[in-house]
Order: sequence, then structure tokens, then C-alpha cells
Amino acid sequence: MEASSITILGGDLRQCYAAEYLASQGFAVMCCHTPDFPYQPGISRTDRLTEALGHSELILAPTPLTRDGANLLQAETCSPCPLETLWEKLTPNHRFAAASLPAGCLNALEAAGCEILAYGSLPFFQEQNARLTAEGLLAEVIRLTPFALSSASLLLIGYGCCGAAIARLFLPLCRNLHVIEQDAEKRSMAKNNGILPVSRKEFAKILPECQIIINTVPAPVLDTAQLAQLHSSCHIFDNASAPFGFPEHTTEICLLPYYRIPGIPGRFSPASAGKIVGKAIERMAEHAI
Repeated sequence: MEASSITILGGDLRQCYAAEYLASQGFAVMCCHTPDFPYQPGISRTDRLTEALGHSELILAPTPLTRDGANLLQAETCSPCPLETLWEKLTPNHRFAAASLPAGCLNALEAAGCEILAYGSLPFFQEQNARLTAEGLLAEVIRLTPFALSSASLLLIGYGCCGAAIARLFLPLCRNLHVIEQDAEKRSMAKNNGILPVSRKEFAKILPECQIIINTVPAPVLDTAQLAQLHSSCHIFDNASAPFGFPEHTTEICLLPYYRIPGIPGRFSPASAGKIVGKAIERMAEHAI
């Protein structure tokens, strides 16, 4: 194993562009379970997990790690790669880099003795990834709504890093923008940035006027009774990670247009998103974070 080598496991085109960036910075890169990547000279490829893991101490996992909870996220043309098989082949010599990991996966990696590099918690990564998310979300909202944003009232759920980036982009475009946020400090930040925080006692007034709801919180915030107050033309965009903020069958249950759109950077800006991932890994490897 080489200290400056890295193995890329599965994923979407973000992984491809991360591989290209890391190769350009002198890493010996090997990709595994990535048959659809447009490979550049100098990037190796294998379909054998044992060979891939033997290539490097540093492993870059896809985002998300898994969609079904059991298998690695990879191209549909690949044979399934069970996570259990991956955990069995990892050793204490491996460093496992991922944006985020479910609790069960964290436990498996700790049992394998792996060092975990959680690059998704790095402030510079969060900020830049949130900006790409906001840009892609804007494209989806424009594509899927039948009205102009300049006439729309938008309700944002959550004012974390991603919510703040979305608010900055949408605020100049919408008729008005309200936010639901439990944290007092974040509510104050939103208000200082021209966004109107909404308290629960104001829901009855604000909800019927909403034409767009954007959720960034991975948990229910509005209950069934509150959803019933929304106008039938209100469009809901759920950008949270699993378990999301609304039931999967919200359209059928509430008769409202509902769209789950996680992983926006990977679909709308894979080259930029992949380069951000590559830079995060480069920094963590360089400074042994």
C-alpha cells in the first residue's frame, strides 16, 4: 500500500471527478465498481474488491454510502456489493473517508478498527456543497413549478448551512420568504438576513399562503393537521437526507405536489462537487486529520 494512493469505491460522477482531481495531485488512484466512469490516463480500475482494498490504506466511499441499507451505492450494471462483505475485508490499516455514515455503519467500521475520515463535517466542504445544492435546487424548483418565483411565497424549513445557502439564492427571487427554525441563534441570523422566522402560533396564517415549501430537516416538522392547511397548489421540495421531512406518499396522502430531491450536487454539478470532495480528502490525508 502506498501512502499517496487512494481507492475510490462506487458512487456517482462525483466520485469520478474526485478521482480525476486526486490523480492530478499525484495520488495513485484505483476505482472499483465504477464501470460508467470516463477514465483518464493513469487511473486504474478493478472489479475485485479485494484488489481495490489492497491498493491503498485510504478508501473513499460514495455519497450516500448506500440507498437500500444493505449494499454499496454503485452503478446498476455492477453486481451488488453487500456492505457486510466490505466490512469483513477492511482492516485496522485502512482509513475510510465518507461524507456521513449511518450509525450501524459507524459501528461496523469501529469493529474493523478503521480510522474514519468524516469530511462532510468540514466547514469549507459544508459551505461549498451547500452552495451547489442551492443552485441545483433552484433549477428543479423552476422546472417543476407552473408559476413565477417573483409571485411566490416560499417557506423554508431549517436554517442550517444548507438552508442558509438556499435562502441567500432564493430571497431576491421570491415575493417573500419565511423560515421555520427551532434554534434561537439561527432564527436571529435569518432575521438579520431579511428572512422572516415563523413561530408555531403563526402557522395558521402563513401555511395557507405558501406556494413553495423547501425542507432541509431530516425529520417531520409539520404534522398532518398543518399539512391540511396548505393550499392545494403548494409545491413541496424535500432536500433533506433520509429519513426526510415528509412521508414518501405525501402527494397521495395530502394531494400536494411533493418531490424528494436529495443528492443534488451529484446530479447538477458533479464536476464541481467531485473536486470539492477531492480537495477535502487531500487536506485530510495531508494533515492526517
